[in-house]
Amino acid sequence: MKVAILVAVLGERDAIGTDAREMAAALRRHGHEARIFAASAPAGGAEPLAALEPLLDDPGAVLVYHFAFGWPPGVDILRRARCRRVVRYHNVTPPAFFTGWSSEYERVCGAGRDEVATIAGLDCELYLGDSPFNVEDLLAAGVARERTAVVAPFNRLDHLVERPADLGLLDALAHDGTTWLAVGRLAPNKAHLALLDAFALYLDRCDAHARLLVVGGEDPRLERYNAAIRERVSAHGLGAHVRFLHGVRDDQLKAAYLRADAFVSLSAHEGFCVPLVEAMALGVPVVARAAAAQPWTLGGAGLLWDEPEPALVAASVERLRGDAELRHALRERGLRRVAEAFAPRVLEHQLLACLEGLS
Repeated sequence: MKVAILVAVLGERDAIGTDAREMAAALRRHGHEARIFAASAPAGGAEPLAALEPLLDDPGAVLVYHFAFGWPPGVDILRRARCRRVVRYHNVTPPAFFTGWSSEYERVCGAGRDEVATIAGLDCELYLGDSPFNVEDLLAAGVARERTAVVAPFNRLDHLVERPADLGLLDALAHDGTTWLAVGRLAPNKAHLALLDAFALYLDRCDAHARLLVVGGEDPRLERYNAAIRERVSAHGLGAHVRFLHGVRDDQLKAAYLRADAFVSLSAHEGFCVPLVEAMALGVPVVARAAAAQPWTLGGAGLLWDEPEPALVAASVERLRGDAELRHALRERGLRRVAEAFAPRVLEHQLLACLEGLS
């Protein structure tokens, strides 16, 4: 089978770029001819869009378009294609999350949400969501349920689990107090301000030596939000207790996970949330907000709350610290969830079944 994987931008280590790269690798392992095409690929690994054209007219080929934000050329390619078309939907963050923070993000995300309806109307052969939550977006836009399926994003969990941690950072992160960990880019939907409020309460009521590690890149287009985070840290007097790690390598990321006593995600909108899976794979207990795709991704392997009430979040982390039986149970559930739902062999089987079932 000839499979053309299309992305607007092929990143090296972001969730969408990883999904595209590992999807292609999985298809090649099973004897299929998989090629990646992108308008931009800063780290390489993709062919230019012009090279895609012959495949679009091949009725035996399959086009897999990774859709996560507004990109009119992607819609145009789907509309012109005469091959079998698969939309890999990663979810588009609703623009309301960026109101007051970034007019550019608000505009781009608004355009992306508009494209959901447009792409739904193209009647593609398959709409493949990262999660049931993403599929609900597609159904609401008019896609027939029988044309949808769920396959979680391909990942590099095996690499993260097997790779040694950065020993220098591991030593530098050694700490006597409780360590909270949050992983993900700094963006309003990730709810870092609520996270800081909960951590401040924990520091005051539970552990005066606690520390929060925040792993995630800053976006200069979200400088208002970045500034608000710095201001909240200052307002709570958290300067000595919060450490931001930007642009980390995989071995540094692993060091952060290994030093964490709890992974905390209060995000209000996630189409999947890869860091939850990384935390489970590395045995870090999770406290999370029961919003968007996070409950499905966790699959019962974490403590979930409907609202990010600071006292509730703080009490949850304290419960984890003091209850070895609960920590063990959550770790076991997390490892089982990863093995059953997100292991490479599981995802490969699901993807191949979907593609082989295309009419």
